[in-house]
Amino acid sequence: MKKMKRSKFALLLITSFIVRLIPHRTLLLAVYDEYLHRDLTLRIVNNGIGVLSKDVGSLLGLKAYSYPPLFHVIGAFIYSIFETDYVFFILPAIYGILSLVAFYYLSKEILEDEKKAFLATLLVGFAPNFVYRTSLYIPENLGILLFVIGLWLLVRFFKTGEPKYIASLIVLLPIYMVTHRGWVFFVGVGILMAFIYFIPWVKKHLHYLVGLAFIGVLLYYAPVSGEFIRGLISRMPREEVTALGYLKWIGIIQLIFGVLATKRYFEGGPIRQGLALWAWSFMIFGSIAFRFRDPYASLPLSIMAAEFLVDEVFPRVQWALEKITADISGWGAGVFRKLLLNKKIVSLAIALLFLGPVFQGAYSAYAYITPPTVKDKEAFEWIKENTPEDAVFLVWWDLGYLLIGNTHRKDVVMWKKVYQGFFEKAPDPQEAKKAYADHVVMFSSTQKDRVYTLMKAYNVSYVYVDKYRRAYGLIKYGLMEYAPYDTHFKTLFVNGNSELYEFVPNPPLLPPTQDKILYSGEHEKFVEFLERFWTGYNYADFDDGYKGDYFLNARIARIYSYLYQETGNEWFKERYEWLLRWLAYKQLENGGFPEGVPPNDFTLYTAFTIEPLKGLSFEGQEKTMSYLRTRIQEDYIMTTSKDKKGDLFAEAQMLPILYEYGLFNKTVLDNIITKILDEQRSDGSWKKSLGGTIVTAFGLARYYQLSGDERVLPAIKKAAEWIREQQEDNGRFKGEKGYGYSRATYANVLFVYHIAGMEREKEQMLEIIKTTYDLNKEPRPLQSTLDIFRALEYIYGIRGAIDLVEGMISSQSF
Repeated sequence: MKKMKRSKFALLLITSFIVRLIPHRTLLLAVYDEYLHRDLTLRIVNNGIGVLSKDVGSLLGLKAYSYPPLFHVIGAFIYSIFETDYVFFILPAIYGILSLVAFYYLSKEILEDEKKAFLATLLVGFAPNFVYRTSLYIPENLGILLFVIGLWLLVRFFKTGEPKYIASLIVLLPIYMVTHRGWVFFVGVGILMAFIYFIPWVKKHLHYLVGLAFIGVLLYYAPVSGEFIRGLISRMPREEVTALGYLKWIGIIQLIFGVLATKRYFEGGPIRQGLALWAWSFMIFGSIAFRFRDPYASLPLSIMAAEFLVDEVFPRVQWALEKITADISGWGAGVFRKLLLNKKIVSLAIALLFLGPVFQGAYSAYAYITPPTVKDKEAFEWIKENTPEDAVFLVWWDLGYLLIGNTHRKDVVMWKKVYQGFFEKAPDPQEAKKAYADHVVMFSSTQKDRVYTLMKAYNVSYVYVDKYRRAYGLIKYGLMEYAPYDTHFKTLFVNGNSELYEFVPNPPLLPPTQDKILYSGEHEKFVEFLERFWTGYNYADFDDGYKGDYFLNARIARIYSYLYQETGNEWFKERYEWLLRWLAYKQLENGGFPEGVPPNDFTLYTAFTIEPLKGLSFEGQEKTMSYLRTRIQEDYIMTTSKDKKGDLFAEAQMLPILYEYGLFNKTVLDNIITKILDEQRSDGSWKKSLGGTIVTAFGLARYYQLSGDERVLPAIKKAAEWIREQQEDNGRFKGEKGYGYSRATYANVLFVYHIAGMEREKEQMLEIIKTTYDLNKEPRPLQSTLDIFRALEYIYGIRGAIDLVEGMISSQSF
């Protein structure tokens, strides 16, 4: 260090420190593991060191799912001093810089040259996998520091033979063991490097080596050591890696020139031979389990590459440029050759070999470590405020990191794999594997009784899913298929990204029967059609949508209430009364009804749900009225709880429903109507959108039918004329290919024409619907049928609508 300018080394450390802050540039923890380790640290801060496991095997990381606690204890001590989350961003960078300082002294000990040691430190300091591991709040960060210090002691022992270094190692190893399980890699490296010294002895005593191998097999099957070895192997991430992965994570310069140095290192002294053996062993094993490669193969390769660059490459840059330019001829060749052979260009080429790894390392800190955006901070806050601290959540395993780290609650998988070993007694590998397998079953199985049983066994109280995990096929078509309607699950929270359900082991509400209604008589074809969608709890459409379908069930409740009055059949009475109780049970606490994938608390669908329930005995009605009142502002209607400006098309559809329930005062009603009318274009459309114009005109038409408000009739007629212009002479919409529009859209237009007094166009629309309606081509056959029914009911009344719809579906093969 004396000969090397201290300023250069300080610049290297400062630059390295800044690069290690990049992953936390958003002031969020950068990877899932960090949330877990922060939570473990904070639990020690809040509950004291006495909460740690008393099991020695767990404390030393000797068991498969045990986690040494020293890293967290140190973190808790520092946090208790500063009491700021910046500890979790800055402390990892400090550990990383200390590792670089230690690595410099290790390199200088091996290479015996300060310049080479400096370059080796630069190469390893910006190796992408080393940047990754030394930037994050994870135990391996501190473990790498101990790893490098241990290697320095080992190399000093090999060079001097002084026992004090072995004694220091004996002290260091237990500290490493209670810090991170990477001590296993350290022991492996120590054995590889020591093996070089024992090669002459091995040649003479090969039978001893066979004996050692036999002892290794015995240890593998022995109770204590075998459990540790088998657990370690079972937990080692095993996946195929590509050659590009080596260049990406080890670093281009580090890998290429480290490999090129192999021959000279195997021909060198025992320490250099040990380094080469270490590098190649870990690269080979790294092709199966990347943890060998990242970052432990980068350490010897950086040392090897630094020496090769200084001894073989840098002195030959001038020679290489001369060779490249030797045969250049033609106009300007002399100038070009002179330019390339300029000392500044040579220096620039050498500088690029320095700067290349720096740029790759800095880029990796930005691009390879993508901070998981905590999109659902709102959901996590809700969980913290509204669920017990000891609540157990069923959550997909990787989302468990975020849930535990942000809410300090328990989950099924990560609690078993991490927390149990940290605070209690580590589970055996089979127990941990079973927890993972069972959580997959709970999410994916449609065998509901099996799922209920497993949830009870794991004391699950809540289910949490976000948008990303919901899209997984096994979750989408498993638990999320039936949780929205099954009364074993109570919807607590939705926001368009996350959904939270309470698991109710013994629900107070169960259907009197899960059988379909078997009815013969008038309208039996219509009833038979509806019953195809019966799930045992509700009616759910045949699509990938949200299976609660609350607004559709409200419409069916109204239909069955009418059929009961007409027929006296007790099946209809039992079913519509059940649907009313079910809707009240599934209603959100704020009075809303969620819809969409992922579901959100949309005002529109709550209005759709309450509309057909007018006149029925629905116990959640007042809660819904209160909900809707809070969504009505002076000059707009909130579409969600966060909306600050409203949406024209949604407001037009809600206008007649909220008016019918008397939720508007005169000022608000006038403001909403004026807003809708003012937004209409001179050609009669709204925003030149066919779909938007149809639903807006439909809402105004229904409002006019209920209120007789003449202010809106001219706008309805004007819109009807514009819609007519978008149709061919045969009534089909222009540009429609095949079954391009749901017949529910045609039904909405039918009602608009009815209110506008356009009888010929109205009859044309009705004929198109009756002759072309195809259930097999409708993306949502139940909704499209009930949407058509709604429009027809507005015109012909409920009985007329039933007759017409039944006529459409009775002859179809569906």
